[in-house]
Amino acid sequence: MNTAAQQHGAEAMPIGASRDSEEFRTSSHRLAQFARSVDDSNPHHLSGTVASPVFAHVPVMQSMVEVLTTVTSGFALHGEHDFIYHRPITPGIRLLSRSTLIGVHGNRAGTSYVIRSDTATDDGQAVCSQYSTCLVRGSESSASVGERVPARPTVVKTQTSHQAYGLTDDQTRRYADAARDYSPYTIDPAAAAKAGFAAPLVHGMCTLAFAARAIVDECCSGQTRRLKRLGCRFAHPLLLTPGEQITVSHWMGSDGFVGFEAADRAGNLVIRNGYAEVLQ
Repeated sequence: MNTAAQQHGAEAMPIGASRDSEEFRTSSHRLAQFARSVDDSNPHHLSGTVASPVFAHVPVMQSMVEVLTTVTSGFALHGEHDFIYHRPITPGIRLLSRSTLIGVHGNRAGTSYVIRSDTATDDGQAVCSQYSTCLVRGSESSASVGERVPARPTVVKTQTSHQAYGLTDDQTRRYADAARDYSPYTIDPAAAAKAGFAAPLVHGMCTLAFAARAIVDECCSGQTRRLKRLGCRFAHPLLLTPGEQITVSHWMGSDGFVGFEAADRAGNLVIRNGYAEVLQ
């Protein structure tokens, strides 16, 4: 599979290509629906008083996808994500987002596209900045233009705590309805098989949402507002098979940083190099 970077050369990549989202109006119903879709037990999330951390991706998802499709038609794997939170998302605010292609970098696996998405309220208050790295597999590429993601903390692994969460048979359907992300390979077994998966693929953001549950509940004392940054690498597909579960392991570092990873029932690490910054 050839990517746009391989076909046209790095100099042709439209670094700076951007898309604006439509205005996104929040409501307690929408925030609570998202929490229920990942079986969150945090009362603030379930009441829709404040958004759970990964909800911040919902307002930017469409603009992010539109930017990605301007540079490649290949199947893109969501490889890494990094949330930087400026203020919580609460009911009754209006959000505007812009996603911008900031970097294209080749590697042995193919070509990675780096997209920055910024969300603010309609009166200009910064809400969240996030960086998505998406990989299109193919021939080795040496293309490299534009920016890379911000430096990410390494949290030395120490004594860990573990939380296990079971996945329901309708997990991806419920998440799709809450996030409005109906990627066929996350819902339809036939579409998943066509993409090379033995079962529907759990959305990367749904997987990260389970990890965020553990971080907020165990490291932020249930207070989402204390979470300032959340990121990880998606290392292995999490497939929606009967009886599947995700186990989140996390450990405390220094200066308010937390490290985490997550594994499926077979022990495959679906999330690696996870990190969170918690306001003390």
